[in-house]
Amino acid sequence: MKKQKLIEWLYMTVGIIITALSFSFFLEPFNLVIGGVSGLAIILKDVIGINPSIIILVLNIVLLVLGLFLLGRDFFVKTVYGSLMFPLFVWFFSLIYKLVSFENYQTGNLTLVILFSSILMGIGIGLVVRYNGTTGGTEIPQKILFKYAHLPYSVSLYILDGIVVLIGSIYFKNFEIALYAIIFIALSGFIMDMIVFSGYNKRTVFIISEKKELISQAIIEKLNRTTTIIKSTGGFSKESKDILVCVLSTFEFYKLRSIISECDKQAFYFVFKANEVSGEGFTYEK
Repeated sequence: MKKQKLIEWLYMTVGIIITALSFSFFLEPFNLVIGGVSGLAIILKDVIGINPSIIILVLNIVLLVLGLFLLGRDFFVKTVYGSLMFPLFVWFFSLIYKLVSFENYQTGNLTLVILFSSILMGIGIGLVVRYNGTTGGTEIPQKILFKYAHLPYSVSLYILDGIVVLIGSIYFKNFEIALYAIIFIALSGFIMDMIVFSGYNKRTVFIISEKKELISQAIIEKLNRTTTIIKSTGGFSKESKDILVCVLSTFEFYKLRSIISECDKQAFYFVFKANEVSGEGFTYEK
């Protein structure tokens, strides 16, 4: 358990670093308001002239209280960590950006900046969210919406960040940046969901065969998986049938196809993608 906790904190820290890097090297230098607390920080930086890392820290503290009551103490501890570390790394990378004088080499290609920063941001936030942490900011209401309204992270990202983008486009009077922000939100949300759910994507296979015992035994011996039997009745024949149900990884599914073909070439099977799987043999060892 200690090793698992250490791994979680390590991945969460890597995610925070990647997210801060994306903000300090790409978003802040170009005043790109892409949503969230970081977007608000860019707007307020222009309004009151305060360092974005300080603004992010203050806003995160406000949202911490909300997370404590609605998401629990364990989440609160990781949120405190992320809420403090993210602005710290933002300040650190911003300092490096100025020391190396990257501002003298700014590209005029905002499309390249948006594409690269959105990928980095999606990976960073995805790692943090996957290991039950947060960098603070709008990730806290995202977690709340996911827990209580079952709203996917990408959808809540579009809603919350969209509001900030609208404010930014009105304040800076730059409709073009708003369009870039839409691309950023869509791409980073897609990448984030891939990172959050990539380890859970499995295949649920339903198999109807006269040699179900042979197939089931082969699954146990060759794939180290088991099956569940569902009783069914044929719509045309009215005969009772047993349907084998098995949940496997994508790699194991390709092996299963060979097993089914070897055992019964007349077998009928169909497959669903299981977006999230939890239990023995998947999220913990047998």
